[in-house]
Amino acid sequence: DYWDREAHFGSEIHLRLSGVLKEAFDNDEEIMLVSHSLGTIICYDSLWHFSHNDEYRNDYGAKKKVDLFVTMGSPLGDENAKQNLRGKEGSGALRYPHNIRRWVNLSAEDDYVSHDRVLKDDFHEMYKEGLLEEPIVDIHPLYNLTVHDEVSVPHSALGYLVQPEFTEVLHEWIQS
Repeated sequence: DYWDREAHFGSEIHLRLSGVLKEAFDNDEEIMLVSHSLGTIICYDSLWHFSHNDEYRNDYGAKKKVDLFVTMGSPLGDENAKQNLRGKEGSGALRYPHNIRRWVNLSAEDDYVSHDRVLKDDFHEMYKEGLLEEPIVDIHPLYNLTVHDEVSVPHSALGYLVQPEFTEVLHEWIQS
């Protein structure tokens, strides 16, 4: 379980992502961080960690930013998920990551994981605190037409990646 503090899954996955992000930040690369499902929580928590943890805060904090954070099929709007995110005890800007320029969230119709399809209302304070350059853009409803064994799979990551709306976001980021 990701939130089980005694299990090593959460810390191991954070170490992997942190190493990749640290290298990209150190090389001043432009970063588009694309995540799906539980990966959206892992990315969010890792970005919070870079913003607030003593190990990273001084060198990275708000100095190094992800240009575009893309969440797909995200449970980040779920009340239970929000109660387990890093920073949940903080108030104001201390509650959120400081290293995201823009955030786009994609949600498919009938995706049971992203049942709260709008993240703009859950994380609006990030924009109000000046932590985002613009409010979160929620793109929904999408129609994820993935089928596996003759059963619809609206939560499929592949189905999100082939959405014209996602390819438009990707194209715009590449062109900027």
